[in-house]
Amino acid sequence: MALSLAACAPADGDDFPAGDARPLTTEEAQTLAAMRLRNLDAGTRAVAFELAQPDSETTFDGWFDYESGVGYGLATGEANELLLWNTRAVGTHTATTDAAPLPIPDTDQLATAWQGSALDPQASRLDTVLATIGSLGADRPENPLLLQQNGTLWLGQRTVDGTELTVYAGPPSDEALQAGETADPDAATVRYWIDERATLHRLDVRLGGEKAWTTVRFGAADDVSLGDPFAEAEGADGAAG
Repeated sequence: MALSLAACAPADGDDFPAGDARPLTTEEAQTLAAMRLRNLDAGTRAVAFELAQPDSETTFDGWFDYESGVGYGLATGEANELLLWNTRAVGTHTATTDAAPLPIPDTDQLATAWQGSALDPQASRLDTVLATIGSLGADRPENPLLLQQNGTLWLGQRTVDGTELTVYAGPPSDEALQAGETADPDAATVRYWIDERATLHRLDVRLGGEKAWTTVRFGAADDVSLGDPFAEAEGADGAAG
């Protein structure tokens, strides 16, 4: 599998006392600001998560190619299926193996071999997680000063598989806080686990207002390139037209 959830040893703990949270230092803000650029520079990252839903549980192992903006992998649950998505659409394909095959099958038949729909984070928890994964790449760093002003918080440090990670709580909005306003760490809906080189190792997402977190683990995938089957299909349709 691309990235086994069991591959990462448990962290020192997932509880972060609210009283320990604080605004970012200049150095921390600069490191966090580079995280999305680091994903783009890495190209493809291995991605794995388990998603609990009201009537089922989905386990995903695959990749996201931040150069092309395309994700792909195997989702197992009530039925095993391949997932292929970008920021606009998600497609499913019957899985016939116990791991996502490469190259991606039937990319020349996206309209027929794959069942597609718009990617809608408002419609399902799975789409929310997929969209969030896809949003974590950028061709330039974020504004570190804004990260210090908008309520992004340092939560603590944890060691995972011998690597020291700093954990940050995402801000309540992209706007700077008003004078005297403080962010509530318990209200955060996303947490980033990042090493000193600004590499993202883990993402925690809180879905649907629930207290429980969904954890997405990231790893290296230096030998994987997914390309952009969506763009290739659009190009083929244009040429045919």
